[in-house]
Amino acid sequence: MHIPDGYLSPQTCATFYAASVAAVGFAFAKFKKSVDEKTFVHLSVASAFTFIVMMFNFPVVGGSSAHITGIPLITYLFGPFASIIASTVVLIIQALLFRDGGILALGTNVFNMAIAIPLVTIFVDSLLKTANLKNEKVRMFISTYISTNVAALLTAVELGLQPIFFTKAGKPLYFMYDLKTTIPAMMVPHLLMVGVIEAVLTVLLYSPLKNFAKIKKEV
Repeated sequence: MHIPDGYLSPQTCATFYAASVAAVGFAFAKFKKSVDEKTFVHLSVASAFTFIVMMFNFPVVGGSSAHITGIPLITYLFGPFASIIASTVVLIIQALLFRDGGILALGTNVFNMAIAIPLVTIFVDSLLKTANLKNEKVRMFISTYISTNVAALLTAVELGLQPIFFTKAGKPLYFMYDLKTTIPAMMVPHLLMVGVIEAVLTVLLYSPLKNFAKIKKEV
């Protein structure tokens, strides 16, 4: 889901930079009011995990590749605001040091992953609680699956709208494929594989990591 530079118009990049800066700023204001030193250490370790899993891409149908993010897991462990901050830091490091995702496209990547995934995860989980779904693992699986696919859909739509920017000769200035191509290319592997893997990983790791964090806090 990391969009490289050259795929998005300056208008698109500027819009999502503005939205991401506002959202991350709000999240940071909320986060710093509740964080303590031990939580910060645990969150740093979780961020390192997110960094690592995002770096591993695997091939999917259509000749592209995909990766899990670990962001829903961090969201469940530390809450949405902490997850937004941690994930944003990871994406900045990846873009600046490893060229995984563009600098100009960074605001868009932050919006799609670091902001959308935590907020959708918590929103869907709250809806499921309201619907009286008491099984935490089932809620976690569904919320993670949906948030991962929402992020993929955002990426597909952003890329698929780029052909509206074209030269006088009618050639696209940026990404050349429209929504009829980008949505199936992104959504089929995420609906069938990536979302499921992310959801299973979140469910399997949540309890062990939560218990580990409790032990550390008590010590």
